[in-house]
Amino acid sequence: MIFLTKSLAQRSPDYFCNSFHRGLYQRPQTNLTLKTIIYRFILAIILTAVVAACTKEPDRIGTDVIPPSDRLPFGLDTTIVLEAWSTLEDSVRTDETSQNILGSYWDPYFGITTASIYTQLRLPFTGHSFGSNVVVDSAVLTIALKGAYGDSTSVQTIRIHELLDSINYDSTYYSNQVLAFDAFPLATKSFVAKPYDSVMVDTVKYAPHLRFRLDQSAPSFIQKIITAPTAALSNNTEFLKHLKGLYLTAELPSSSGKGTLMYINLEATLSELVIYYSNSDSSSQSFSLVINGACARFNNFNHHGYTHADPVFRQQVINKDTLLGQQYLYLQAMGGVKTYLRIPELSFLNNTTKAAINEARLIISNADKNGKYSPPDKLILYEEDKSNDIYFLTEQYQGDDYFGGTYNKSTGEYFFRITRYIQDITDGNRHTDRHLTLIASSPSVRGYRLIFNGTQPFEPNRYNQRLRLRVIYTKLP
Repeated sequence: MIFLTKSLAQRSPDYFCNSFHRGLYQRPQTNLTLKTIIYRFILAIILTAVVAACTKEPDRIGTDVIPPSDRLPFGLDTTIVLEAWSTLEDSVRTDETSQNILGSYWDPYFGITTASIYTQLRLPFTGHSFGSNVVVDSAVLTIALKGAYGDSTSVQTIRIHELLDSINYDSTYYSNQVLAFDAFPLATKSFVAKPYDSVMVDTVKYAPHLRFRLDQSAPSFIQKIITAPTAALSNNTEFLKHLKGLYLTAELPSSSGKGTLMYINLEATLSELVIYYSNSDSSSQSFSLVINGACARFNNFNHHGYTHADPVFRQQVINKDTLLGQQYLYLQAMGGVKTYLRIPELSFLNNTTKAAINEARLIISNADKNGKYSPPDKLILYEEDKSNDIYFLTEQYQGDDYFGGTYNKSTGEYFFRITRYIQDITDGNRHTDRHLTLIASSPSVRGYRLIFNGTQPFEPNRYNQRLRLRVIYTKLP
C-alpha cells in the first residue's frame, strides 16, 4: 500500500487528468478482495483531488484562502479628464530638407498659408566658357514635383525672383526667416499644378515638373550668367558671389478652400536651369545650373498672422482662450500650431493609495475625418519645459508599434501608450515644470493639419470621441 501511494504521488497531475478523461480507469469487478477494494477507494480519493485541481481556474488558485481585505483589485478601469489647449508653434528648421514646399492655400479653419523657397544655383563643373558671339535660344527653369496638399485643381500663381542676400550652407535656417530679393520678378506663371501628371516636351514624356521660360521673361538675368567673368565661372565660391540664388513664392489664393501646397524635389535631376545657346564654334550647345545636395536652401512658411482663420480658432490659438480646448483642438505642420496637454489629477487615487499602472492610453479622435484635407500620417508626443526644451518619453524608445502615434483610417483615431509616464506620476517621479506637447509629424516637409475633439465637447456624439486618457491599474496595499 505504501508502494502504491508513492507510485501515484510521483505521477504528474496532467497524467491523472488525461488518464481520467481517456477512461483508462475501469469500473471495479464484482469479485474483489477487501484489500483490492481499499486500494481502489484510496485511488478514487486521489483522482478526485487531482481532477479538481486540473479544472480550477489558474488565476484564482489560492484566492479562497486569502482574506478579502488582502486581495488586490486587478484591472480597474478609469478615464481621466485632461486639460488641453492649442497654441502657436514658434518655427521649425527647414534648411536642406528631404523635400521642399511651394504654394499657397486657404484652409477654412486655419486660414492662408504660403510656402516659399530660397535656393542657390550651382555650377555643375568649373571653368566653363560660353565662347564668343553667344546667342541664347532658350533658358528653361524646371522644378520637379512629387505631390501636393490641398486643392490641386486650383489655379496657382508662382513668382520667381533673384536673391540679393547670400545663403550659407553651414548656417541653420528656420521657417520664419526671410532674405532680401529683387522685387521685380524674373517670371510669373499661373497654372493648375497637376502634380501627378507627366509633362510632354517635344514628344518626350517627363516626370511631373514646373517649367519657366526665363529667356522670355528675364533676358537680362540670363545675360548675367552668359557674360559672367571668367573668375565667376572658375569655382562655385566665386559664382555664388555673382549670382546668389533664387526666391520662389506663390500669390494668395482667391477664396477659401482654394489653393495648393506643392511638394518639390530640388535634388532631382529635373530641378535645374538649362541654357540652350549657339556661339562661333557650335550652333547647338547647352549649359545647366544645378540644384543639388551641395546647394544651400530653406523654406519660409507664412501663416499671415491667421488673419483669415476661423474666429473660434483665433479665439483659442491667437487670443489664448484655453477653455475652448474643451471643444476643439488643432495641429498644423509648417511651424503652425501645436497642442499642450496636462493631467490635472489622478482622481482614481488618493494621497494614501498606490497603484500599479497596467496600461495608460492617450486617445485622439479626428473631428474632420470626412473633410478634404488629409490628417497627418503620424503625430509626435513629447515633454516640454518652460524654456521650450524637449524631452522624449521612455515609451518612445520601445518603438512605434508600442508607443503609437499612427493614424487609423478606419476609426479616425490616434493613440499613444504612456504607461511608464503615468506610473511615474503616481510614484511622484515626474518633473512638475513639464507638460506634454503634441505636434503633427514631418513639420518641415508636409502641409498637414488636424482638427480633433477637445477634452469635454458639448455634443453627445462627440463626447465619446473626446481627447481622453484611459488607465487600467491595480491598487496596491
